[in-house]
Amino acid sequence: MSSNNYVRLRQICLAAADITETERVFSHILGLDVCHRSELANFGLENIMYAINGCFLEIVAPTKENTAVDRFLSRNKGRGGYMAIFDCADIDRHKSLAAEAGVDPIFERRNEKADLLQLNPKQTGATMMEFDHHYGDDTMLGHYEWAGEDWHGYVSTEVTGDILGIEISSPGPEARAKLWSHICDRPVTMQGGTREIDLDYGYIRFTDTSEQGRELFTAIDLTANNPEEMKARAKAVGCTVTDAGFNFCGVEFRLTPAA
Repeated sequence: MSSNNYVRLRQICLAAADITETERVFSHILGLDVCHRSELANFGLENIMYAINGCFLEIVAPTKENTAVDRFLSRNKGRGGYMAIFDCADIDRHKSLAAEAGVDPIFERRNEKADLLQLNPKQTGATMMEFDHHYGDDTMLGHYEWAGEDWHGYVSTEVTGDILGIEISSPGPEARAKLWSHICDRPVTMQGGTREIDLDYGYIRFTDTSEQGRELFTAIDLTANNPEEMKARAKAVGCTVTDAGFNFCGVEFRLTPAA
């Protein structure tokens, strides 16, 4: 894909009530230190970020009641991922595609360092979609405004490898995949009976959960140098271990060996 039309899974945002405890758990499991932290008073939240190679894991926690993050936690009872964040060549292109599909922006910001577009999660379903463009180096290890200026020094692949993709669970996966495909400007393919959108980096999979009755961002696929050791790290700090990985912060982390 040419550099003037890329779209990549670049950041995943999870929500937590206690950011201090969440940092303790994630730092132990991932073998990483927080690369950036801030308080965003206008959104009523605080956040921390981990640099996972060229991608990022962000955790947000409410600093006041009745904010978007606070309502999300109450509504979902701690289940599901909060946001899927994509970087792209031109946010206006994805804004136009979203408008064609009847999806409205809920927040936009543009400056000389980065452009940001957030779409209405009531219309996208499952979770909020955000599209960004960061000015400067367009590579995966290039400039990433939300992580500050020195995040590269926190990158380590000793324990954790890469974020590969995410899973959206839906009672209507065909319609949801079609909508996200249109907004991302990438086709839907079938992979072993599962609908998938392959991006220039990462993928989005859509599973059928008709019995669940609601849509959620349910899983993150992650590589680890030693998946069994990472599962043991997760168990040691109180996470539920699954056949594929572990559950924490509302989602399942499904592990595969790093290449």
